Amino acid sequence: MSERNIRILLIEDSERDAARLAMELRRGGYVTEITRIETALRLHEELARGIAFDLVICDYCLPTFSAPEALRMFRETELDVPFIVVSGVVGEEIAVEMMRSGAQDYVLKENFARLVPAVTRELREARDRSARREAQTLFQTILRSSPHPSAVIDRDSGRVVHLSESLINRLLGRLPPPPDATFFELVSFSAPERVRMLLDRGGGSALYLVYVVDKQNRVANVRVNVVNHQGSNYANVVIEDITEQHYLKAAFDAVADAVFITSSTKKLLYANRAAEDILGVLYFGMDMTPMLTFSGSGPARIDDQPYDVQITPFRFAGETESSTIITLRNIAQQEELIEASTHDALTGLYNVRFFEEALSDHARSGRSTVLAMIDLDFFKPINDELGHAAGDEALKRFATMIRSAIRPTDVVARVGGDEFAILFPDATTEDARRIVTRVYDSLQSIPFDYNGSARNLSCSCGLGALRHGESAAEAKQRIDDALYAAKRNGRGQFVVV
Repeated sequence: MSERNIRILLIEDSERDAARLAMELRRGGYVTEITRIETALRLHEELARGIAFDLVICDYCLPTFSAPEALRMFRETELDVPFIVVSGVVGEEIAVEMMRSGAQDYVLKENFARLVPAVTRELREARDRSARREAQTLFQTILRSSPHPSAVIDRDSGRVVHLSESLINRLLGRLPPPPDATFFELVSFSAPERVRMLLDRGGGSALYLVYVVDKQNRVANVRVNVVNHQGSNYANVVIEDITEQHYLKAAFDAVADAVFITSSTKKLLYANRAAEDILGVLYFGMDMTPMLTFSGSGPARIDDQPYDVQITPFRFAGETESSTIITLRNIAQQEELIEASTHDALTGLYNVRFFEEALSDHARSGRSTVLAMIDLDFFKPINDELGHAAGDEALKRFATMIRSAIRPTDVVARVGGDEFAILFPDATTEDARRIVTRVYDSLQSIPFDYNGSARNLSCSCGLGALRHGESAAEAKQRIDDALYAAKRNGRGQFVVV
């Protein structure tokens, strides 16, 4: 099936939203087969049917069901299928909690433009995980393989004295060798002189030697041990076929994520090239304890870079102790995208989009919340007379003052050119008044100096508690009116409503 043909389990009660979602995916080039359900019972039935869905998309709130319940039921099946939450009401804290619980992403219904990139990314990562699992299974199968093909030959003439059953079965198609055949007549090496060199010097190894079986090239490490027996020189030639390992290593090295395997004693068993790029020079048997600074799966930082760590215990055949496969995926770009989508690039404060979502959430929640709308006074003359660089510096200075005054739970955003907003959750108007007063005190005590030109900054502010039953837009308009009243009264002051 084409990668653009996908089966989707859609948990959504709204036919309109389901149609929007399907249309958005079609615009993105996907051919979808969508099964839509609304209840826990229907989800249980679909999971019991065992249909291989490529993707699960779930609305956060349903009349009798919710995304956390659906995610829990889905994860109990241990299926590795991306789970994406869509909602019109999910705030940052809920979204973070869902992703911690196992959801791959969340998309706001008002921003369906993010849906197709999110689906494309998660389907690609699911395919990568599947490929890694297949490679891991192959790796374990290789380690459980039968003894290597080998031959005992006369060192001087190359005449075959004995062939192992594995060599006859694998290289000769189960046919007995011709009488008096030489080793090099039976086994076709691309560079036989490398093996002859080992015979001449009395033993050793030739690594990554290509030989031909059934007209197909294979790769082997050839090891030669020379012995003298009753006056004659013999050599035991072992062909350690590493074709699968060779291509498996190439496949692991092609994986962008760092992958390495450690034993139960934290000794290194395998590492791909990406792991060496992150952790430096690695070698078999190396003690990895100093590098394993993370305690389990989840986010971690290595050399100041963010990674998503996945730890998978497994056991090699015949072993009693578990080894561990560790995968490190760099999520710096993902964090940057999240940061860029929610923060103002100049000041580092939250942006207007994040603020409006937060204000709507608080207005709906009924929590005791105070809103402040603030304008930096006389900002235009700074821009006009000192230049835009000075204006940018003034905005950043003002943002720093606000950050220094507010509580860790408060939300401050830049919502316009010289306009700022602060949400004070679980606060009274008097609490907010004291915090805003500290901002005013900082402005008065620390003049703004830019290249020797000093200016006294001031601001105007409207302040008020959110009212029961009041919408976010109504609250913002009411506090904006108070702000403009402060401006009309002479600026440099705040009005409480």
